[in-house]
Amino acid sequence: MLKALAGKSIDKSIPIPLYFQLKEILMGYLETLEDGDIIPTEVELCEHFDISRPTVRQAINELVNEGHIVRRKGKGSFVSRQKISQDFLLVLESFNTEMRNKGFEYDTSLVSAKLRGATAAAAEIFGIEAGDELVFISRLRSINNEPIVLVNTWLPADRFAPILDFNLETESLYTIFEREFDCVLTNTKRWLEARLAGDFEAEKLDISPGDPIQYIETVATEGVNPVEFSLAYYRGDRNRFALQVARRGVRV
Repeated sequence: MLKALAGKSIDKSIPIPLYFQLKEILMGYLETLEDGDIIPTEVELCEHFDISRPTVRQAINELVNEGHIVRRKGKGSFVSRQKISQDFLLVLESFNTEMRNKGFEYDTSLVSAKLRGATAAAAEIFGIEAGDELVFISRLRSINNEPIVLVNTWLPADRFAPILDFNLETESLYTIFEREFDCVLTNTKRWLEARLAGDFEAEKLDISPGDPIQYIETVATEGVNPVEFSLAYYRGDRNRFALQVARRGVRV
C-alpha cells in the first residue's frame, strides 16, 4: 500500500501544519484507489513520513469527517467515495423502495421481533401505559454489504401482532401494512438529532462507541391514529439527508 506513496514527503521547514500536508498527500493517494480499498494504518503512516501519531490521527479524522474515509472497528480505514443521499425526511416510503429506486444493493437482517413492554416514549405515542404490550421489531439495514442504519420500530399489538409471522427481512413493513392489514399510512412526523453511538448501536453499525450518528424518530399515522413509532440510528459517516424548505406565504 505504501508503494503508491513513495516519493511523497512532508516538509517540516515550512509553516504549513504537518497534518494538513499529510491530508493533502492522502487526498491525492485516495484518488488512485477504489471504493472500499483499505488504506495504510496510522502506525505505517507515522513511520513512512516520520511524524507523530497525533498528527496522523488529525489528518485521518478530517478525512473521515469529510466522508473520504470510513473506519471499520477492528478492520481498519477504507476509501469511501460518497455518502448515501437519502430522501427519508422528504417522503413517506419504505427503505426498500427508496434504495431500489436509487439503484443500491441493499439487505435487511432481523435483530429482534417480539411482543415487548412499551417504553415510556412508546407508551406516550400510543396512549397506553408504560409496560403494556407492543410489537417490537429491530432491523439492521445495509447497502453494498455495509451496515447503514439500525431501526427499532414499535407497533400496536392489538392490531399488528400477526406481523411477527411474516418475513421481515425481505418484505417492507409498509407493504405488509397495506396488503395484510388494509392500513395505508397518510402522514408522518420526524425529529432529527445528532448523537454519539452507544455500545449496542456501535456494535451493530460496525463503528466505535462515541462515533457520531444521526438519530431520527418517526411517528407515522393512518389518519389521526398513530400506527408506527420508529427510532433510527444512522451512521454519520455514510449518510446525508435532503431537506426541502419553502418560504411561508409564497407560491411556487
